[in-house]
Amino acid sequence: MSTSKMSGISKRAPKTRAGKKYLENREAKLVENDKQVLFMFGSPCSSVIKSIFGDLAAITKPHSKKLDRKKTFRPFEDTEPVEYLSKANDASLFFFGSHIKKRPHNMIIGRCFNHQVLDMVELGVEQWKLLSDFKVEANALGSKPLMMFAGDAFDTDSTFMTLKSLLADVFKGTIVNTISLIGLDHVIKFLALPGVDGKPGKVLMRHYRIVMKKSGTRVPNIELLEIGPRLDMVLRRVRQPAGELMKNAMNKPVKGKPRKRKNIETNVLGDTVARIHMRPQDYSKMQTRKVKALKKKPIKKAKAAVEGTGRSTKKAKTDAVADE
Repeated sequence: MSTSKMSGISKRAPKTRAGKKYLENREAKLVENDKQVLFMFGSPCSSVIKSIFGDLAAITKPHSKKLDRKKTFRPFEDTEPVEYLSKANDASLFFFGSHIKKRPHNMIIGRCFNHQVLDMVELGVEQWKLLSDFKVEANALGSKPLMMFAGDAFDTDSTFMTLKSLLADVFKGTIVNTISLIGLDHVIKFLALPGVDGKPGKVLMRHYRIVMKKSGTRVPNIELLEIGPRLDMVLRRVRQPAGELMKNAMNKPVKGKPRKRKNIETNVLGDTVARIHMRPQDYSKMQTRKVKALKKKPIKKAKAAVEGTGRSTKKAKTDAVADE
């Protein structure tokens, strides 16, 4: 059987239109599809992690998927099962939860590129409060959140920088050009607490609902109501991306790069400014309008006529013009 040039799980040529469309959707694109988040449970896994994953899946809907069957692998020791499930479910982001005596209430946040694990961060949940514990209306399905990363460690520490990139990928949702003010209905805040005296660092997650109230002006009054989940997590292990794999992940295709146009620039305000090169112009040869005001008056001839005849200047000028 002939093989297909399309990349996907099956290497066989599609027999139906639906199969062809399915494989085309998995091909590499200049503008990628919305990233899917895969939630997996290890064996054993605590009920706390299951409840937390349920809340996180509700926040990231409709770009989330849960696998109920428990897995026996460990992502930090063997990444092959994670890569297989990522390819089978077409998900580039994943959460893996487990619970053992050495690492209680453990969860791993990871990211894949080209169906290969790029980076992972392991967190331990120390304190938690679920969505059901807050008697406040949750955010709308599919709404985009405002994300806040507080703490200098998110910009200076390599582990926190990797975690920040992962969290932004997980919760950003669909990429849009414009958004309605009403659509901004919740805020997700992450606070970085670096480790002190050999203790590991911590990350605090808070989730708020935005309530807009009348203010008498066009700008409404904003109030924040916590809706959960509320998580206090400690950093455990981290796997930084490999150099060559990270280089390939950051590489941009030539077709996607904007074409450089000569002598055309964009200023700070976003206006397009063009530079035009022209040859020197000879203004003496430029044709002007033939009007009476632009004609040269024979003043010298008029003066000579006045001096010779003694007539009035006005009459002499009139006669001189008539002679011309």
